[in-house]
Amino acid sequence: MLRVALARHGFEIDTTTSPEEALSMAAGRSYDAALLDLVMPGRDGAALAQALRDKNPGLPVALLTAYTRSPLLPTAERAGVKVFAKPLSIADLVDFLEAELGSR
Repeated sequence: MLRVALARHGFEIDTTTSPEEALSMAAGRSYDAALLDLVMPGRDGAALAQALRDKNPGLPVALLTAYTRSPLLPTAERAGVKVFAKPLSIADLVDFLEAELGSR
């Protein structure tokens, strides 16, 4: 659903179902931004954000979560990761992406 909504705003979106696949995809291609769920099987979104930024310093990253009191959030926020609480506003997410991509 998010992919379709963002595509309507002109963004090209790749999706994956696992953190490991996301890292594999990022190894073979340069991305402009990453949108990650905080809670995923195998690796949390904060750890995945750090791994993606290790490969691409300065990569804009947003975490999407319903767990607004997670102990992972302060570390992610200090690292400059934007956090969006679910249910999220597509307009807010589009504004974030346009601001981040316009500044690159």
